[in-house]
Amino acid sequence: MGDRDRPLFVGPSALASRIETELGGELAVVASAAAAREHLGGATPTCVVTDHAPPTRDCFELLESTDRPVVVAPADGGTSELATRALQAGAATYLDPTTVGDGPAAIAAAVGRCAIDGELPGVEARIEEFSSLVAHELRSPIQTAKSGIDLAKAQCDSRYLDEVGETIDRMDELIDNLLEVLEHGETTVETTAVDLEAVVEAAWPRGTAANLLIEGELPTVEAERSRLQQLLENLFRNAVDHAGEGVTVRVGALGDDPATGFYVADDGPGIGADRREVVFEYGYTGSPEGSGLGLAIVEEIADGFGWDVTVTDSETGGARFEISQQ
Repeated sequence: MGDRDRPLFVGPSALASRIETELGGELAVVASAAAAREHLGGATPTCVVTDHAPPTRDCFELLESTDRPVVVAPADGGTSELATRALQAGAATYLDPTTVGDGPAAIAAAVGRCAIDGELPGVEARIEEFSSLVAHELRSPIQTAKSGIDLAKAQCDSRYLDEVGETIDRMDELIDNLLEVLEHGETTVETTAVDLEAVVEAAWPRGTAANLLIEGELPTVEAERSRLQQLLENLFRNAVDHAGEGVTVRVGALGDDPATGFYVADDGPGIGADRREVVFEYGYTGSPEGSGLGLAIVEEIADGFGWDVTVTDSETGGARFEISQQ
């Protein structure tokens, strides 16, 4: 294999040397995205690995300039926003080496998979890989936490343990929902008549100083209770994250006919008219700490129920999300 056909690594040479040791073979190594683009002008590497340190090693520049499989492995640690954006942009694999015991070995394994496949993995392959990651990396600590709660309950009696246990069960349920979406492309929704007010109260975050006001009588809606609760949890979390613990959130029916739908409004800073479409896109966030997933999931769940969700101004100048039943 010629030098220009070897796997290409974009990043520091010290890390490249450790990956080469794990691979048992050599890499072509460059220090920046610009150098990588020049290299790719006459090379067909089995894959490209970037440690994504913008702007010199920006994975998005590479994704735009090559049809080769790209492994995004942020050396300084990744974020859910980066993972979402990278996979949407066409990355073959996203790997945060700081979350595994041996980062270079994990990267080498990803390079090896690309070499075996010999081509850019399709969307289905990436989804399958991500599903396996979710199932393993999230379910394992959840099961450990459940066991710890059971042991703690045997030694002491505290309502806080019950609350933590309920939260862990809720996380397990959300993972089931996520894996179903990933496996089937869309959820199989079985709806029933659900008391919206009861779900609003269940979804309201515990331990927050924020205020919840239910305005008037809330309708009974045709929905799947667990996913409706997830939709509301994300809207409530969005309000608290962007407006702070002092925010007041109001939930009420749309118009005179309760069957029309409902709204969730807050008295925070609001969402500008120029951002009201993009806020529902996966990976978009207006906060450095945000994941860019919350409102995208809201729209995904609403679509699954056959509902429309839009955002406008609340009476107090904050954000008002209107969920209408079609």
